[in-house]
Amino acid sequence: MSEVVVRPGVIGRVRSRQSGLPSGLLGRVIGRAMVRDTADANDRALAMLALDHPSTVLEIGFGQGRTAAVLLDHDHQVLGVDASHTMVNQATARNREACRNGRATLRHGNGITIPFPDNSADAALTVHTVYFMAEPAATFADVARVLRPGGALVIACRTSDTAVPSWMDPDIYRIPSAARLIAVLVDAGYETVDHVAPHSADPDLHLFAAHLPNRSVSS
Repeated sequence: MSEVVVRPGVIGRVRSRQSGLPSGLLGRVIGRAMVRDTADANDRALAMLALDHPSTVLEIGFGQGRTAAVLLDHDHQVLGVDASHTMVNQATARNREACRNGRATLRHGNGITIPFPDNSADAALTVHTVYFMAEPAATFADVARVLRPGGALVIACRTSDTAVPSWMDPDIYRIPSAARLIAVLVDAGYETVDHVAPHSADPDLHLFAAHLPNRSVSS
């Protein structure tokens, strides 16, 4: 017998669409809520990157730019890509001076490829975005292209190994299992993937650190 998929109501579908691609006035409201709701997850992802010196950090799905601001406050440079024009505008306004002086470059993207040159970032992170990626394997492979040899990508997300809130539309929230996400990352060229399972403070948040081989750029 096939599994019955329960669809959310209208509010859940709208919330899911706006979470995946915030737009307009409602998108700005949802964006503000996501800053609050995902702050701890972003901070844990940053901690897992363990940046011990000024670095160039790529953020995929930077939202309203809160984590970019944290990175800039710690003397890092930021490359960012987001599929939402609304979030690009808000994050740019929030980090206006850094965008003007070149410490931050925040761009709109197509949700699949990363609009930055090869070997231009030391590390990367993305929080609660993997569900919305049309082609996760292609995106993570493109992140690997942008990262320098030995670079790390940290992903913070929920997985399908635990129950999903009923408001999340499964047509929008395509949530992978932990095993599936690790397999995708390995196929995308990452040499090792460290997985930190949820703890009691946030029983749904998984952290993954995917590491590239430490080979020379010319090889």
